[in-house]
Amino acid sequence: MDKRFFKDKVAIVSGSSMGIGKAIAHELLNLGAKVVINGRDRERLERTAMELKEVGYETLPVVADIRFPVQCKHLIESAVDAYGGLDILVNNAGISSRGSVEDMADSNYKIISETNFNGAAHLSKYAIPHLKTSKGHIIFINSVASFRGMPYNAAYSTSKMAQAGLAEALRIELSDNGVHVGITYVGFTENDPKKTILDVDGSWIYLPKRTNEKLDTREHVAKSVCVQIAMRKDAITLTGLGHLARVITRYFPLLGHWILWWNRVKIKNEYTMIGGARAEVKRYNVPHRDVEELI
Repeated sequence: MDKRFFKDKVAIVSGSSMGIGKAIAHELLNLGAKVVINGRDRERLERTAMELKEVGYETLPVVADIRFPVQCKHLIESAVDAYGGLDILVNNAGISSRGSVEDMADSNYKIISETNFNGAAHLSKYAIPHLKTSKGHIIFINSVASFRGMPYNAAYSTSKMAQAGLAEALRIELSDNGVHVGITYVGFTENDPKKTILDVDGSWIYLPKRTNEKLDTREHVAKSVCVQIAMRKDAITLTGLGHLARVITRYFPLLGHWILWWNRVKIKNEYTMIGGARAEVKRYNVPHRDVEELI
C-alpha cells in the first residue's frame, strides 16, 4: 500500500486499547497517520500508548466512554485540538453479549445499544463537520452477525444491524460532501485474551477462545480496513464463512433460516454458551455535565 495516502492524516479509532481496534491503530501509525486511541479504562489505554511508543509510535490517548454523547464530543474535539483537523474516524468500539431474548438481563440491551449504535452515531455526528472539510472517512467495524438476527446473540446482532443502517443512511447524506462511509463486516476473529462480554445475567465474563472455527487475525482485519479506506470502498466482508453467510442471506434467505434452525442447539452449545471465566470489571464513567469530571 502507498504510505503517502496516509501520511499525516489524523485518525481516531474508538475502542483501541486492545483487540481489533489496537491492531487498526497500529497499522494506521505504520502507514504514517497521526492516531488518537481511545478506551474507557485509563490504565489500559495508557499501557497501550506506552507499548506503541516502545516500537516508535507516538499517539494521543483519550479516555472516553462512547455511550455518552458528551464524551463522544470530547473525543472528537481532543483530536481536532491536538492535530488541527480530522481525516478518519473508525467506529470500532463495541460490546457483545450472549443468551436468549427471554433470559437476557434488561441492562444488557441498554448497554449494547448505547455502545454499538448510539456511540457510533454520536461519534459520527460530531466528526462530520471536520470530515466534510477534509473529505475524509467514516468506517464502521461491523460483523457478519448483522446479516440477520442470530439466535442467542440477538442483542448484539440487532445492534449491528442498526449500525449498518446508520452507515447506509450516512453514505447518502454525505454523498455531496465527499465523505467516504464504509462498513467492514468482520467474521470470527482472534479475540484479545482480556476481551469481556456480557453474560446472560448481566455480569461480565472473558470471551472464551474459539477452537471450532478457523479464525481471522486482528492484523489481517487491520490491513483490510486500511485498504478499504485508501480505496474508498463502501463495504468489505472478511473470512470465507462471512462471504458464504452474505450470499445465503441475500439470495437464499429461507435456506439461511433453515441452516440456523437445524443447527440451533449447536449454535447455543458450541458457539455461544461455551464457558468463560467471570471477569471483575470496574465501573468506568458516568454521565455528568462537566466533561472534566468524566475522565
